[in-house]
Amino acid sequence: MSFLEKYLVKHNPSFESLQEFISNYQNTHMLIIFVSCKVFYTGRAKSTLSWGDHLIIRKKDGTLLIHGSNKREPINWQPPGSSLKSKCRRNLILISRRRHPKEEIKIVISKIYFAVAVDCREGKFQILGTENQMVQQVIAKPYLLEEGFTPLKREFQTPYGNIDLLGKDKKGTFVIVEFKRGKAQLSAVSQLKRYVEYLQKKHPVRGILVAPGITKSAEELIKKWGLEFKKWLSKAS
Repeated sequence: MSFLEKYLVKHNPSFESLQEFISNYQNTHMLIIFVSCKVFYTGRAKSTLSWGDHLIIRKKDGTLLIHGSNKREPINWQPPGSSLKSKCRRNLILISRRRHPKEEIKIVISKIYFAVAVDCREGKFQILGTENQMVQQVIAKPYLLEEGFTPLKREFQTPYGNIDLLGKDKKGTFVIVEFKRGKAQLSAVSQLKRYVEYLQKKHPVRGILVAPGITKSAEELIKKWGLEFKKWLSKAS
């Protein structure tokens, strides 16, 4: 294993060596592991990924990503808060579990090419601009809202006003996105709730309020009504 202050590398480690490596660094570093593996997912559905070379990324918050050689989106993934355990038999098996809802990804590894533990200290992400520019940024780069988001229509008309941006998430659920350039108030939460209630008559829908900040009372209300808030950082706000 080599040590270069910001990262640790293991080339062609044994199963036992990788087990120890993961145990030592999974809570303090981002792990990047290139392996030959197959993958089984169980949860809201079931899926399998056949034998092949794949890149596994495990972040210290529990996020798990399994990438192939093409496309930006991972083939399989688990969100923050997921646990990771391993067991060694004829192959090395990694198991990532999510509690609510119950989901499990089992990775069966036959060969390990390399493993890296990275001390990644990210910077502060900021986007500047007006509400209109915020919408344009998300349309141009949908992952700024969340991975898998697909914008569908701007200024979608309802009897209660125009929705800033209507889209779908990676599961195909409609998403209403309301943008505020300043700190979000109670009125913004109420506005979002009206949009959600209107579309819920025909489709399952999520409501997301995007702003650089939110008042305490608005934050309490957004949780009570089952809506979502995403913080948008901007020097101009």
